[in-house]
Amino acid sequence: MNSMQLRCFLTAAQRLNFTESATELYISQPALSYNILELEKEWGIELFVRDKKNKDTRLTPAGEVMHKGMLDLLDQFEHLLQKARSIQAGKSGTLVIGIISSDRIDDYSLKVIDNFKEMYPDVDLFLKRGSHGELVQWLYNNTVDLALALKIVVEDKPWLVMQEFQNVESVLILPKKHPLAERKNLSLKDFKDETFVSVSRSESSAINNLLKQECQKAGFIPKILEAPDINSQIMYLESGKGVSVCSVNNLATFNKHITTMKLRDLKPMEMVIAFNRNNVNPRIRNFISSCEPLDPLEEAIDK
Repeated sequence: MNSMQLRCFLTAAQRLNFTESATELYISQPALSYNILELEKEWGIELFVRDKKNKDTRLTPAGEVMHKGMLDLLDQFEHLLQKARSIQAGKSGTLVIGIISSDRIDDYSLKVIDNFKEMYPDVDLFLKRGSHGELVQWLYNNTVDLALALKIVVEDKPWLVMQEFQNVESVLILPKKHPLAERKNLSLKDFKDETFVSVSRSESSAINNLLKQECQKAGFIPKILEAPDINSQIMYLESGKGVSVCSVNNLATFNKHITTMKLRDLKPMEMVIAFNRNNVNPRIRNFISSCEPLDPLEEAIDK
């Protein structure tokens, strides 16, 4: 069965006139009759009864069944085709986004996610929280389609593509009862005698090394307590085991016994949208296109 044979059958079944059907299809009447005959041979059934004497053409009972069934199949095919085209265009399907489990989802990220959902309401959007190491692994095996990650964590992975997302303010997290908690205009060097809580090198060597580098720039070598993962880091901070340089979105900042401090030598953390270059999910590009062009930290500074 080919498409022309099927078109000949459906047109003739609707018109019940071979000559008119051939005219509609821009083919000769013998060509239409031949296509229907070939279809009957393939299916092993008679589709039409043609009474040349009375110039009457009608469907056989088997032909009626095939006609109705083929129309139903065409409706299903059209529905499947539209669905496939929608998926191909990224307008439907699924998108899984990885986010850092130690941080809250800030207003800017929520705005981007809501904007995407408004633009593509038929896409099923899922969020998956994980540590820095888990996000990298999930990107590698395509467990997540993209991740909102720290640039320093993913920038050394050649198999990843990165797109600028936003800059997030860096702050020092410390207990409210700390003797320097109420002081103003402090720098990192003022905390040279403190224990700095950092994620372990196995969790993220980039973050661990960055803390050391920033402290060395400030003129001291930090005493570091390594937490095995970012969730343990939060618990260490909440239990008063030290101070830490973190994103302002770190969940530890919501503890009533914890406070944050802006230091003049702390730089914002660069966040990126990262995805595996081998991931062909078209919704990744659509998500990136839904992001606002203005950096939210710059927007706050301008105001």
